[in-house]
Amino acid sequence: MEHFSVIQSLIRIGLTGDRDAFEQQVIRLRTRLEKTKNTNEVKTINALLHTASTTKKLQPTHVKLSRTLITGERLTPETYPPVDRETGAQLCTINFDDGSFKFPILATNVKLAINGLIEEWENATTLKEVDIEPTRTLLIYGPPGSGKTLTANYIAARLSLPLITARIDGLISSFLGKTAQNIAHLFDFANRYACVLLLDEFDAIAKLRDDPHEVGEIKRVVNTLLQNLDQRQNCGVTIAITNHDGLLDPAVWRRFETQVHIDKPDQNALNALIAQFLLPIKGTPEIIQIFAYCLDGYSGADIERICASVKRTMALTKSEKTAQNLFQSLMKVATRLPNRGENTPLHHLASNPKQFIWHITNDPDFDITQEVIARATGYSQPQISSIKRKMELQNGDTC
Repeated sequence: MEHFSVIQSLIRIGLTGDRDAFEQQVIRLRTRLEKTKNTNEVKTINALLHTASTTKKLQPTHVKLSRTLITGERLTPETYPPVDRETGAQLCTINFDDGSFKFPILATNVKLAINGLIEEWENATTLKEVDIEPTRTLLIYGPPGSGKTLTANYIAARLSLPLITARIDGLISSFLGKTAQNIAHLFDFANRYACVLLLDEFDAIAKLRDDPHEVGEIKRVVNTLLQNLDQRQNCGVTIAITNHDGLLDPAVWRRFETQVHIDKPDQNALNALIAQFLLPIKGTPEIIQIFAYCLDGYSGADIERICASVKRTMALTKSEKTAQNLFQSLMKVATRLPNRGENTPLHHLASNPKQFIWHITNDPDFDITQEVIARATGYSQPQISSIKRKMELQNGDTC
């Protein structure tokens, strides 16, 4: 087979994951094809190299960690996770970065906090000069669906480390004393390898030790957890996530150098989430603004579900991908959503669209013109003015 020696090298290097060496072999193959006048093949390789180069530039750089900061053996997909010795249930899952983890869309203050942590790892040597090390422990808390787990995955990807995620259903055992043993086994495993350890649903194993509703077992579990968190300080990075920060034992908080609260998205994040979740339908700035008005206060996960429902509605009705049809689809979806209160934008949109138009044009906290509303909803400006007059006559200015 012609050029097989180069292809063999490509296969060998590709399997090791050395991108730079792999690219050199591709260039070597291109050179040989140029000599044999394989013009079409050379063009194809040039196009692939260009695409790969562009993609590489767009991707966030991975942090190169010092071996003095992260110790342990290299995890591979063949590494089997530890199990509960009584039930055989896995104590954790192991995830490797496949290049798909991008920075989650978060509020500006949260984004700054996460970037600050990454910057610490990028400048570990500088920190060492003043006898300090990068943050090794991070507690992320906030409501469900706010992007906490996505953020943890992103951090592990940026650090170029596999993510070991504790499985709470595997850790917690009905056998007396086994939960504490499972936690110890999990930490022993994580400390053996170079990784990020993620303790999801953290409140399940880090509850207040004086909780009157818990039996004595919880004290043993929390004490074991605290001991293992202390022992892991010099091994690797540990991230804990909880939806119920009020349940955590005070001693647990002190084990985490950095604590980040991820709440509902702010206005910029809200707009970005809606635009992303509507893709491949490209929402106009006007309809994004209307969606944001309706979905203010919803979590990222809620917004994703609602946008998915809107896209399904448009697909099933074979609607053109216009702002007006997006608005009509949102109106239909709103009728199927749980009622979060009678004075919310989605409630008005579902029950009385004219009431919605009246509210959106009279909301002092929402700066939007009738022209923008018209472009997004399909109502003409004269119609909007007429609705305003009729609603004011019907309900008065206190509506």
